[in-house]
Amino acid sequence: MGILEAGHAIVHGKIVEGLQLPFPRDEYYETVIIPGFSDAHMHPQVVDAGLDGGRVWSNSYEWIEERRLRVDEAGVRSDLELSARLARAVYKRALLEGVTLVAVTGNVEANVRAWLSLSIAPRAVFLPTIMKRKGWPTLSRAEMLLKKLRGMLDDGFARVGVFIHSIRLAGPDQLYQAVSRARELGGLVGLHLGEGVPEAAEYFRITGGVPLGVRVVAVHCISDPDPRAYGLLCVSCPATNLILYRRTRSSLRGVTSFGSDWPLLIGTVARHLPLIARVFPGFLDGTFRRATIGGYRDYGIPHGGDLVAYDVPPERIPESFHAPKLVMVSNRIAVHEGRLVESGESLTEVERSIRALIREAIEAHPAPGAPLRGDPIEEASRALQAIASSCTPGAARRGCRSPAGL
Repeated sequence: MGILEAGHAIVHGKIVEGLQLPFPRDEYYETVIIPGFSDAHMHPQVVDAGLDGGRVWSNSYEWIEERRLRVDEAGVRSDLELSARLARAVYKRALLEGVTLVAVTGNVEANVRAWLSLSIAPRAVFLPTIMKRKGWPTLSRAEMLLKKLRGMLDDGFARVGVFIHSIRLAGPDQLYQAVSRARELGGLVGLHLGEGVPEAAEYFRITGGVPLGVRVVAVHCISDPDPRAYGLLCVSCPATNLILYRRTRSSLRGVTSFGSDWPLLIGTVARHLPLIARVFPGFLDGTFRRATIGGYRDYGIPHGGDLVAYDVPPERIPESFHAPKLVMVSNRIAVHEGRLVESGESLTEVERSIRALIREAIEAHPAPGAPLRGDPIEEASRALQAIASSCTPGAARRGCRSPAGL
């Protein structure tokens, strides 16, 4: 038995000097983060964002109704084998970027199948999306799936719940039923809320609040001052908010964790940390806390034995993305020397496979009359890079200007 030693540790967001932990052999790292990053909201089957040349959208409903996609999303979701391979690629990327907990929406059967196929995976929260549209399940259909999964997954490594897409697109009736019956469905309810339109008061009018013993996790919360006033937790997704709307929440008040939204296109929360630190300057402890332990607390997931280790000092981690050298989940080594222990793959290799999967998805399930060409990853990456360069420190309060040429 050896010692894992670090010059600094970031524990629940707090930076401390020196750390020693039991380890199979002696190893030294500049920084260890405990627990690892939590990505509290992601869509593992989103392969195109429909960014439409950098258009600035007013709200999520406008974006969903008017975006132009290269791919038939319902076709992708109905393709269980392809959806599972997309989710598997997301989990691999998550580990290689330092994420030890993911909360995934979309096709729950595919997401669980992919998770079970890995010998070491991030801890996971599975939230089947409820939406009154083609290709999406109703609450009753999701309930049937959850009953099959709960006994297998509620073990500390994973939990299940439901995700109401939004008040308008799932309907007030589905939201009310999901919240009122949440304890039977896993005790977790997620939903997109306030993504350009104030909706927290409407949520309260429909549901009457949050029942005892239930966690309701709102995602985005751009347009509601403090979701905590309604008993809601809040996952902020600054990267996609800024790409789509050129604005995000005005402060970290009320934000309990962070999400990446589109991990196949723009990576996970760990990759977005420099942007988050720039948009919300001066709150590094709070940013680290929300980006790591925050998601675990939101979803009630244990974190013993989860950590990420780097060869750079802590002050460099929020300056630019650094791939971790070591990632552990429940004391099991998932990544060592920057490679997945199970497959030997590097982040570059996984990113290459993601590009191939996205091409496959678009070719197999093209949108009817799809007019757009190009690479969705390059499109989203350019948008994110342009936003990052145009957002001055503190841009959450002022918004970001529209970058030229986006």
